[in-house]
Amino acid sequence: MSAWRTLVSQNLRELRFHFCQHSKGSEGLRDFVRLHYKDLKSKNNGFPFLVRECQGAEAKVWARFGAGKETAVSVEGMNAKSVEDSLKELVGGK
Repeated sequence: MSAWRTLVSQNLRELRFHFCQHSKGSEGLRDFVRLHYKDLKSKNNGFPFLVRECQGAEAKVWARFGAGKETAVSVEGMNAKSVEDSLKELVGGK
């Protein structure tokens, strides 16, 4: 289940979570961060995970790869499991 989590620091340079603190659309990403941030961080010690909260922000996950390439995935309205599935695909562990 969590094998993809160890690929984060191998395949990415940075991972950012953007969401609203209160909106229903960001609830799944907030839940994912609350439930899984500690495990992600422990499996990728020293890797930059950035959590950005902003009133009214759309729930998105941003991944920065080598050579400055960035990809954003909207996770607006998703539940925590769907957010995890999107992250897994983004990281390349699927």
